[in-house]
Amino acid sequence: YKYDWRLEEARKNLLRTHTTSASARALYRLAHQEKFSPVKYFSIDRVFRNESLDATHLAEFHQVEGVVADRGLTLGHLMGTLRQFFSKLGMGGPLGRGQGAPQGPPSLPSLSPGITQLRFKPAYNPYTEPSMEVFSYHDGKGRSGHLRS
Repeated sequence: YKYDWRLEEARKNLLRTHTTSASARALYRLAHQEKFSPVKYFSIDRVFRNESLDATHLAEFHQVEGVVADRGLTLGHLMGTLRQFFSKLGMGGPLGRGQGAPQGPPSLPSLSPGITQLRFKPAYNPYTEPSMEVFSYHDGKGRSGHLRS
């Protein structure tokens, strides 16, 4: 990137601004397979951005990214993977204690059912193709804070 690299600068503790290193490792492994085989790699981690705070942007949030590689995949497959991911998220709190929900020990929060109300919107990101935004809704959480509860 044509800048002066310095060891003392590289040793400083920094807040992570993205999780791209996990995807880069996955792509490296994929590129060095002797024989192609389908793979799925996912990363979920906390990241930090120096941005102005507003109703939809925080300085800290969880970033989810992944690499899914196989032959013949379509945008529909990606949307199905995202639906499955959100359906497996359980949210702590009182929602899990409703009728028919599994009852956990009183000292542990029960998990409510996963998030199934999703809306997909095409988006432009110069580094991914195709790109989309996923909007989710959870009865007890509104439209945000899913991973911060």
